[in-house]
Amino acid sequence: MKKQIDLLRTGFCVSQRCTLRCKLCLAFIPYYKEPKDVSYEEAGVILNRYFELVDSVGVFTVTGGEPLLNPDLYDIMKLLYTYSGQITRSVDFVTNGTLDIPEDILKLFAEHANQTRVVLSDYGELSTKIHDIAQKLEEREITYRISSFHGDNLYFDGWIDFRNHEKKIFNLEDRDSHGEKCIHKSGKYYLINEGELHNCSRSYWRMKHGIIPRVEGEFISLLDDISIERKKDKLRQMLSQKSVTSCGYCIGLRNDVPRHYPAEQLK
Repeated sequence: MKKQIDLLRTGFCVSQRCTLRCKLCLAFIPYYKEPKDVSYEEAGVILNRYFELVDSVGVFTVTGGEPLLNPDLYDIMKLLYTYSGQITRSVDFVTNGTLDIPEDILKLFAEHANQTRVVLSDYGELSTKIHDIAQKLEEREITYRISSFHGDNLYFDGWIDFRNHEKKIFNLEDRDSHGEKCIHKSGKYYLINEGELHNCSRSYWRMKHGIIPRVEGEFISLLDDISIERKKDKLRQMLSQKSVTSCGYCIGLRNDVPRHYPAEQLK
C-alpha cells in the first residue's frame, strides 16, 4: 500500500492582478503582460483535482496578486471550505490592505472562523484599509495576523530580490545542498497557478517564460486527463526531490541572503 500524501502548505493564486506594483514581488506580479483571474468554473476543477491528489494539507493559502480583485472570489472561497476536512490547520487568506473585504466574504470567514486566518500585509501608507479591516475581523472574532513590511521591524527582515534568472549552480550535489536550505523546498511548500502545481512561484515563472525547461516530475498539471494515480506518483517524485531545476537559477528563500526594503513601487 502506497504511503498517503500529506503536504504542509499549498498556495492557490486566484488572481495575477494586484493593486500594487512592487518591484521585488516574490511572484513577479507586476511583470505579467496579460494577468488572469481564476474563474469559479476553473477553480472547481483545480480544487477537485488537488484534493483528489492529496490526503491532507496543513495550510491552504488563497493568494495572488491581490485575491480581492477576483470577481468570483466569494464563490471560490465557499467552494474551498467544502474541502475543510482535508485542511488540518487553516485556510489562510492573504491581502495587502488596499481594498475592503466585502461583507459577504467577511460573513463566510466568520462562519468558518475556527479554520480561517486572514494574513494582512502592511505596507504602511500604501495599505490604507488595513486598520479598518483589522477592526472588522476583530468584531467578527476572525483570526488574523499583520505582517509588517514598513518601518524598522520588518517581517523576515525584508524582501529578497529574485529577479536575476541566470544559472548559478551547475552540478546536482551543490544544487541539492542549496535547495535544502530554501524554505519552500525544505518545507514542502507548493503553489497552484494557472491550473498547475509547482514547487514555488519562481519555478512556475521560469517555466512559463522558457527560462528553464518544463521538466517532467517538477510540476503537475491539475487540468490534464492523466489518471489521479499517475498524478500521485508525480507528486511523490516531487516530494522526494532535494532540489529542482529552478533551484540552480535562484538565490533561494533563505535566511542567509541579502534583504531589501519591501514594496518599492515600479513607476
